[in-house]
Amino acid sequence: MQQVTHILQHLYSFYSSSMENYENKTKEELLIIIHQLERKIENLSSKLPSSGKERFRDKYCTRILDALPDMLTVIDHNGNIIELVSSPSTNHVEGTTAESIIHSKVKDIIPEDAYESVHENMEKVIHTKQSSISRHNLMVNGTLHHFENRIFPLDNKYLLCICRDISRQYEMEKALDEARIKAEEADRLKSAFLANMSHEIRTPLNAIVGFSQLIATSSNTEDKKQYSAIVEKNSELLLNLFSDILDISALESDSLKFKIRPIKLLDNCVQLQQLYSPKVHKGVNLILDNEISSTYVIGDSERISQVISNLLSNATKFTIKGEIHFGFQEKEDFVEFYVKDSGIGIPAEKAASIFERFGKINNFVQGTGLGLTLCRMLVERMGGRIWLRSKEGQGTTFYFTLPKAHQ
Repeated sequence: MQQVTHILQHLYSFYSSSMENYENKTKEELLIIIHQLERKIENLSSKLPSSGKERFRDKYCTRILDALPDMLTVIDHNGNIIELVSSPSTNHVEGTTAESIIHSKVKDIIPEDAYESVHENMEKVIHTKQSSISRHNLMVNGTLHHFENRIFPLDNKYLLCICRDISRQYEMEKALDEARIKAEEADRLKSAFLANMSHEIRTPLNAIVGFSQLIATSSNTEDKKQYSAIVEKNSELLLNLFSDILDISALESDSLKFKIRPIKLLDNCVQLQQLYSPKVHKGVNLILDNEISSTYVIGDSERISQVISNLLSNATKFTIKGEIHFGFQEKEDFVEFYVKDSGIGIPAEKAASIFERFGKINNFVQGTGLGLTLCRMLVERMGGRIWLRSKEGQGTTFYFTLPKAHQ
C-alpha cells in the first residue's frame, strides 16, 4: 500500500510541475506534456506489486490440476468429500460423476475392502500428521485396476487424497516377483541336480571301474561272467541316466522334435512286453490286457514307447510277487493307458512329488529319479496328462492319456 501511495505522489508532483504555467503553454506543448504523463503512468504501473496484477498461479492453477493424471480429493477427518480438485477424466470411481462425488462420503462410493484400506490410511495421517501411502483395488469398466492412494494433512480439519492408477506398475512388479521366484527355483534345482548327479553318476561308474579290474585279474570263467553282467547293468544304467538328462534338457529348451502321427498303440505294447518279460522278478507275470486291438493314438511312436518303458521299468523293479498288467482303454476323445502292479505301493507323502525331479520311492534303489519327470513332460507335450493311484503295500497304477486318432 505504501508503494502505491508513493507512486501516486510521484505522479502528482510531475503533473503540478508541468501545469503550473498552463496559461503560458501552447496547444502543442500541452499535448507533449499529456503524452509524457501517459508514458510516466505506464512506466510506474509496471512497478505495481504482484497483488495488483493477475498472478500466474491464479490463471493456470485449474489447468495444471486438470492436466494431472491423478484423482485429487479433499476430505475431512470424518471421511466426507469436500471437493474434487482434479479433472473429471481422472475420476476412478465407476458409476459416479464429479458432481455426485462432492459432499458424499468415501465409504458410500467405493467397495468395503477398498474403503478399509483408505480409511486405515486416513486414520494414520490424522494421528501422525504425516503423509502416508496405501493401495486398494477397484473395478473400472469391467477390469480390475490397482490404485495407490497418498494422503496428506492440509490442516487440523482437511486431508488431501491423491489417487493414482498403478495397474501397469503392479503388473510389472508382479512379473518381476515371478521372475525372481523362478530364478530362485532354478538355482535350487541346479543345486539339487548337481548333488544328485554326482551321486547317481559315481555309483555306476565305481561299479564299472571296479568290476572291469576284477575281470582283468580274475582267472575264473564264472566269476568273469558275473562281473561282466554287473558291468553291463551299470553301463546301461549310466547310459539311461545321460539319455534322461539330455531329453529333459531338450524338452526344457524346446529343441526336442516330435514326429506326431497316428500310431497303432498295440504294436508298441507287444514289443515292450517281449522286452520286459525276461526282466520281471521270478514268479511275477507281465500281462498285456489288449491282445487284439486296432486303437490308434496321435503322438510320437518313439516317445510313447519311452513313456511306457519307464512305467514298466518301475513296475518290474518294485514288484517281487504277483502280476503286472498293462493296456489301454478307448474313451470319447482320448485313449487312457495304464500300468498296474502288485508291488510295494507309494506312500501318500511321496505320491505328491513323484513326478518332480529326483522324486524316488526308495532312495536306496538304483535309479535316476528323472524317469517319471520325463514321462510327465513327454505326455504333456503330446497333449495328454499323467497321474497315479496307489496304496502302500498293495500296489500302484499309473495312468496317462493321449489324443485318439479317428480312423
